[in-house]
Amino acid sequence: MAPAPSGAVIQPATTIAGPDTSILSVDGVAMAGDGTGGVVFRKLVDGVPHVFVSRFLRDHWAEPQRVDVDRPFTATMPTIAAAEGGRLLVVWATPVRTVGTEVRYNLVSSFLGEGATGFGPTIEVDGNDIGDGTAAFPSLAMSDNGNAYVAYRVVTNDLLLSGINVARPMRPGDQLVDVRVARFNGLTWSSVGTVNRVKGGSITMRKPTAENAPAVAADATNGGIVTWQEPGIDGVARIWSRRLFNRSPGVVLPVSGDTLDGKPVTVDADAPAVAINRIDGAQVAYRLAGGTGSPLGTPYVLRAGLPSSDQSGTAFAAPSPIEGGAGLGVPDVAIDATGGYRVTYVLGGQARTVGGADTGPIGPPAALGASTGRQVPQSINPDGGGVTAWPSVDDAGRPVTAVRQVFPGGAWQQATLSSPISGPVTDVRVGSSPLGDGLIAALQGPTDGPRIMGSLADSPPGAFSAFKPETAPDWVRRNRARLAWDAAPKAGLGVYYDLAVDGTKVLTRQYRTSARLPYRGLGDGVHQVQVIAVDRNGQQTASAPAELQVDTNAPTLTATRASGRRLRVRIADRFSGVTRDSTRVSFGDGTAEVRKRTSIVHRYKKPGRYRVTARVRDEAGNLINRRTKVTIR
Repeated sequence: MAPAPSGAVIQPATTIAGPDTSILSVDGVAMAGDGTGGVVFRKLVDGVPHVFVSRFLRDHWAEPQRVDVDRPFTATMPTIAAAEGGRLLVVWATPVRTVGTEVRYNLVSSFLGEGATGFGPTIEVDGNDIGDGTAAFPSLAMSDNGNAYVAYRVVTNDLLLSGINVARPMRPGDQLVDVRVARFNGLTWSSVGTVNRVKGGSITMRKPTAENAPAVAADATNGGIVTWQEPGIDGVARIWSRRLFNRSPGVVLPVSGDTLDGKPVTVDADAPAVAINRIDGAQVAYRLAGGTGSPLGTPYVLRAGLPSSDQSGTAFAAPSPIEGGAGLGVPDVAIDATGGYRVTYVLGGQARTVGGADTGPIGPPAALGASTGRQVPQSINPDGGGVTAWPSVDDAGRPVTAVRQVFPGGAWQQATLSSPISGPVTDVRVGSSPLGDGLIAALQGPTDGPRIMGSLADSPPGAFSAFKPETAPDWVRRNRARLAWDAAPKAGLGVYYDLAVDGTKVLTRQYRTSARLPYRGLGDGVHQVQVIAVDRNGQQTASAPAELQVDTNAPTLTATRASGRRLRVRIADRFSGVTRDSTRVSFGDGTAEVRKRTSIVHRYKKPGRYRVTARVRDEAGNLINRRTKVTIR
């Protein structure tokens, strides 16, 4: 194992809630680019399941608070998303009315805005009910600017009748299902619409489960992408996708296809996962069933990439098989700023990972460790590092949450997190910041007192650049030597900067993004200057060296007599060079001053004592005003 960067941190597990027999599940974790976030979970209140959230405020978990305080009925399938400024959005399903003997549900949400300490009132996501609520399995994603999408399903079996307008199930157990998307603008929800290919109840879909649910991802502005499972006309379930543009869905894009390497595929694809980056490149991972009808034989994980918008962006590349075999779980996928991706999954009781670049070839899969779950949630940062977590066991066979933190250079470190009282680990979740930091939460402990455990895998500051301010000349005087730099990307507060000149620190703990360098040690010549970003955990990231050209001395002037009443004047500067336009020499004999020349021969008409005056500036701004008396014979 390559050594991890100095100070890289996987924080020890802390108890967020519990021990409490009323805790039912950990349902999601979310993290924003500024290090804020939260975990959503359900627990019983007077025997009724309700939604709770514990906020993460850059360095600690806050006391849990109930979200659905104005909803007395059962809460199911909660999910959470985060945006900068401590904003949190929670979506869940809850009963709203009874039609005949059937209880109807709706999808509702509550928002915690910037500066708020509590969640606002619940508002409906879908103006219509969502049936009995068992099909929704909402997927929620929010960008750091607060725009969010939710994808969910609604069973519409009203047309599943005999007689006229028959919609017969294509496979036993199939149902009529809408895949819907709604968009949140920070205040209200608006419908994007039903996005699956066939609407109106003419083709049935597989009965909704957690492992065939749609997935949605939001980009850095107002767009996103949604991916779902839907049968083709031949009845085989395939994976499809659509770009999202504000409230408008793009065209339907096939992801899984009906052939693989020229061979027909007649088995179902399911478990879609999707990720999108800031340039709208996307990656989808999914699972293909094994057996007769699969060119791969056994169940397999596959991946397909959608080029970013500066390329074609109109079609997914052909799916690439990753790995398969018995005991294949649900894949997860993440994408970095340049289209590089990572897919994680469980295979045969082992957590596995694989990565690659954009739509290029897939690298060899790597084992992470033993897993007792079915999924390996993860984060990824713009430079390819990230965090993965999964339920596992330690060397003594005790249940733990395993966490691996990978750094862009390939180094990694791994830790195990555990409750003070051992017990089964379930519901391992990772909330990813855009910088690759990961909030981790899991449910652990005996049924008579489980705890929700939380941790943070804190990445070093991201890459940044140092440079001279645009107004600075190429060469600078010692007392004008300034350096500026970009803010180092970092989730959370507490980043400061140290400055080094030629490998020696000359300034420490700078909290602004520019500084004047001290005079000492800044001799004439070209210096290498670096800025080191340091976070609250001591993790460091250095900028690439920037050149600083320093000239501390003014130009030199020499005057020598030559034959025939002539005087030769030479002006020079060793480092930055003379600014010719600023050069003025007067010879004191009433003739016009000479400008913009650095070598002058002047002939006097008669002998005498004369005062030669020169005003010269170099490119660094050093100035001389010299007066010299000369005797001409």
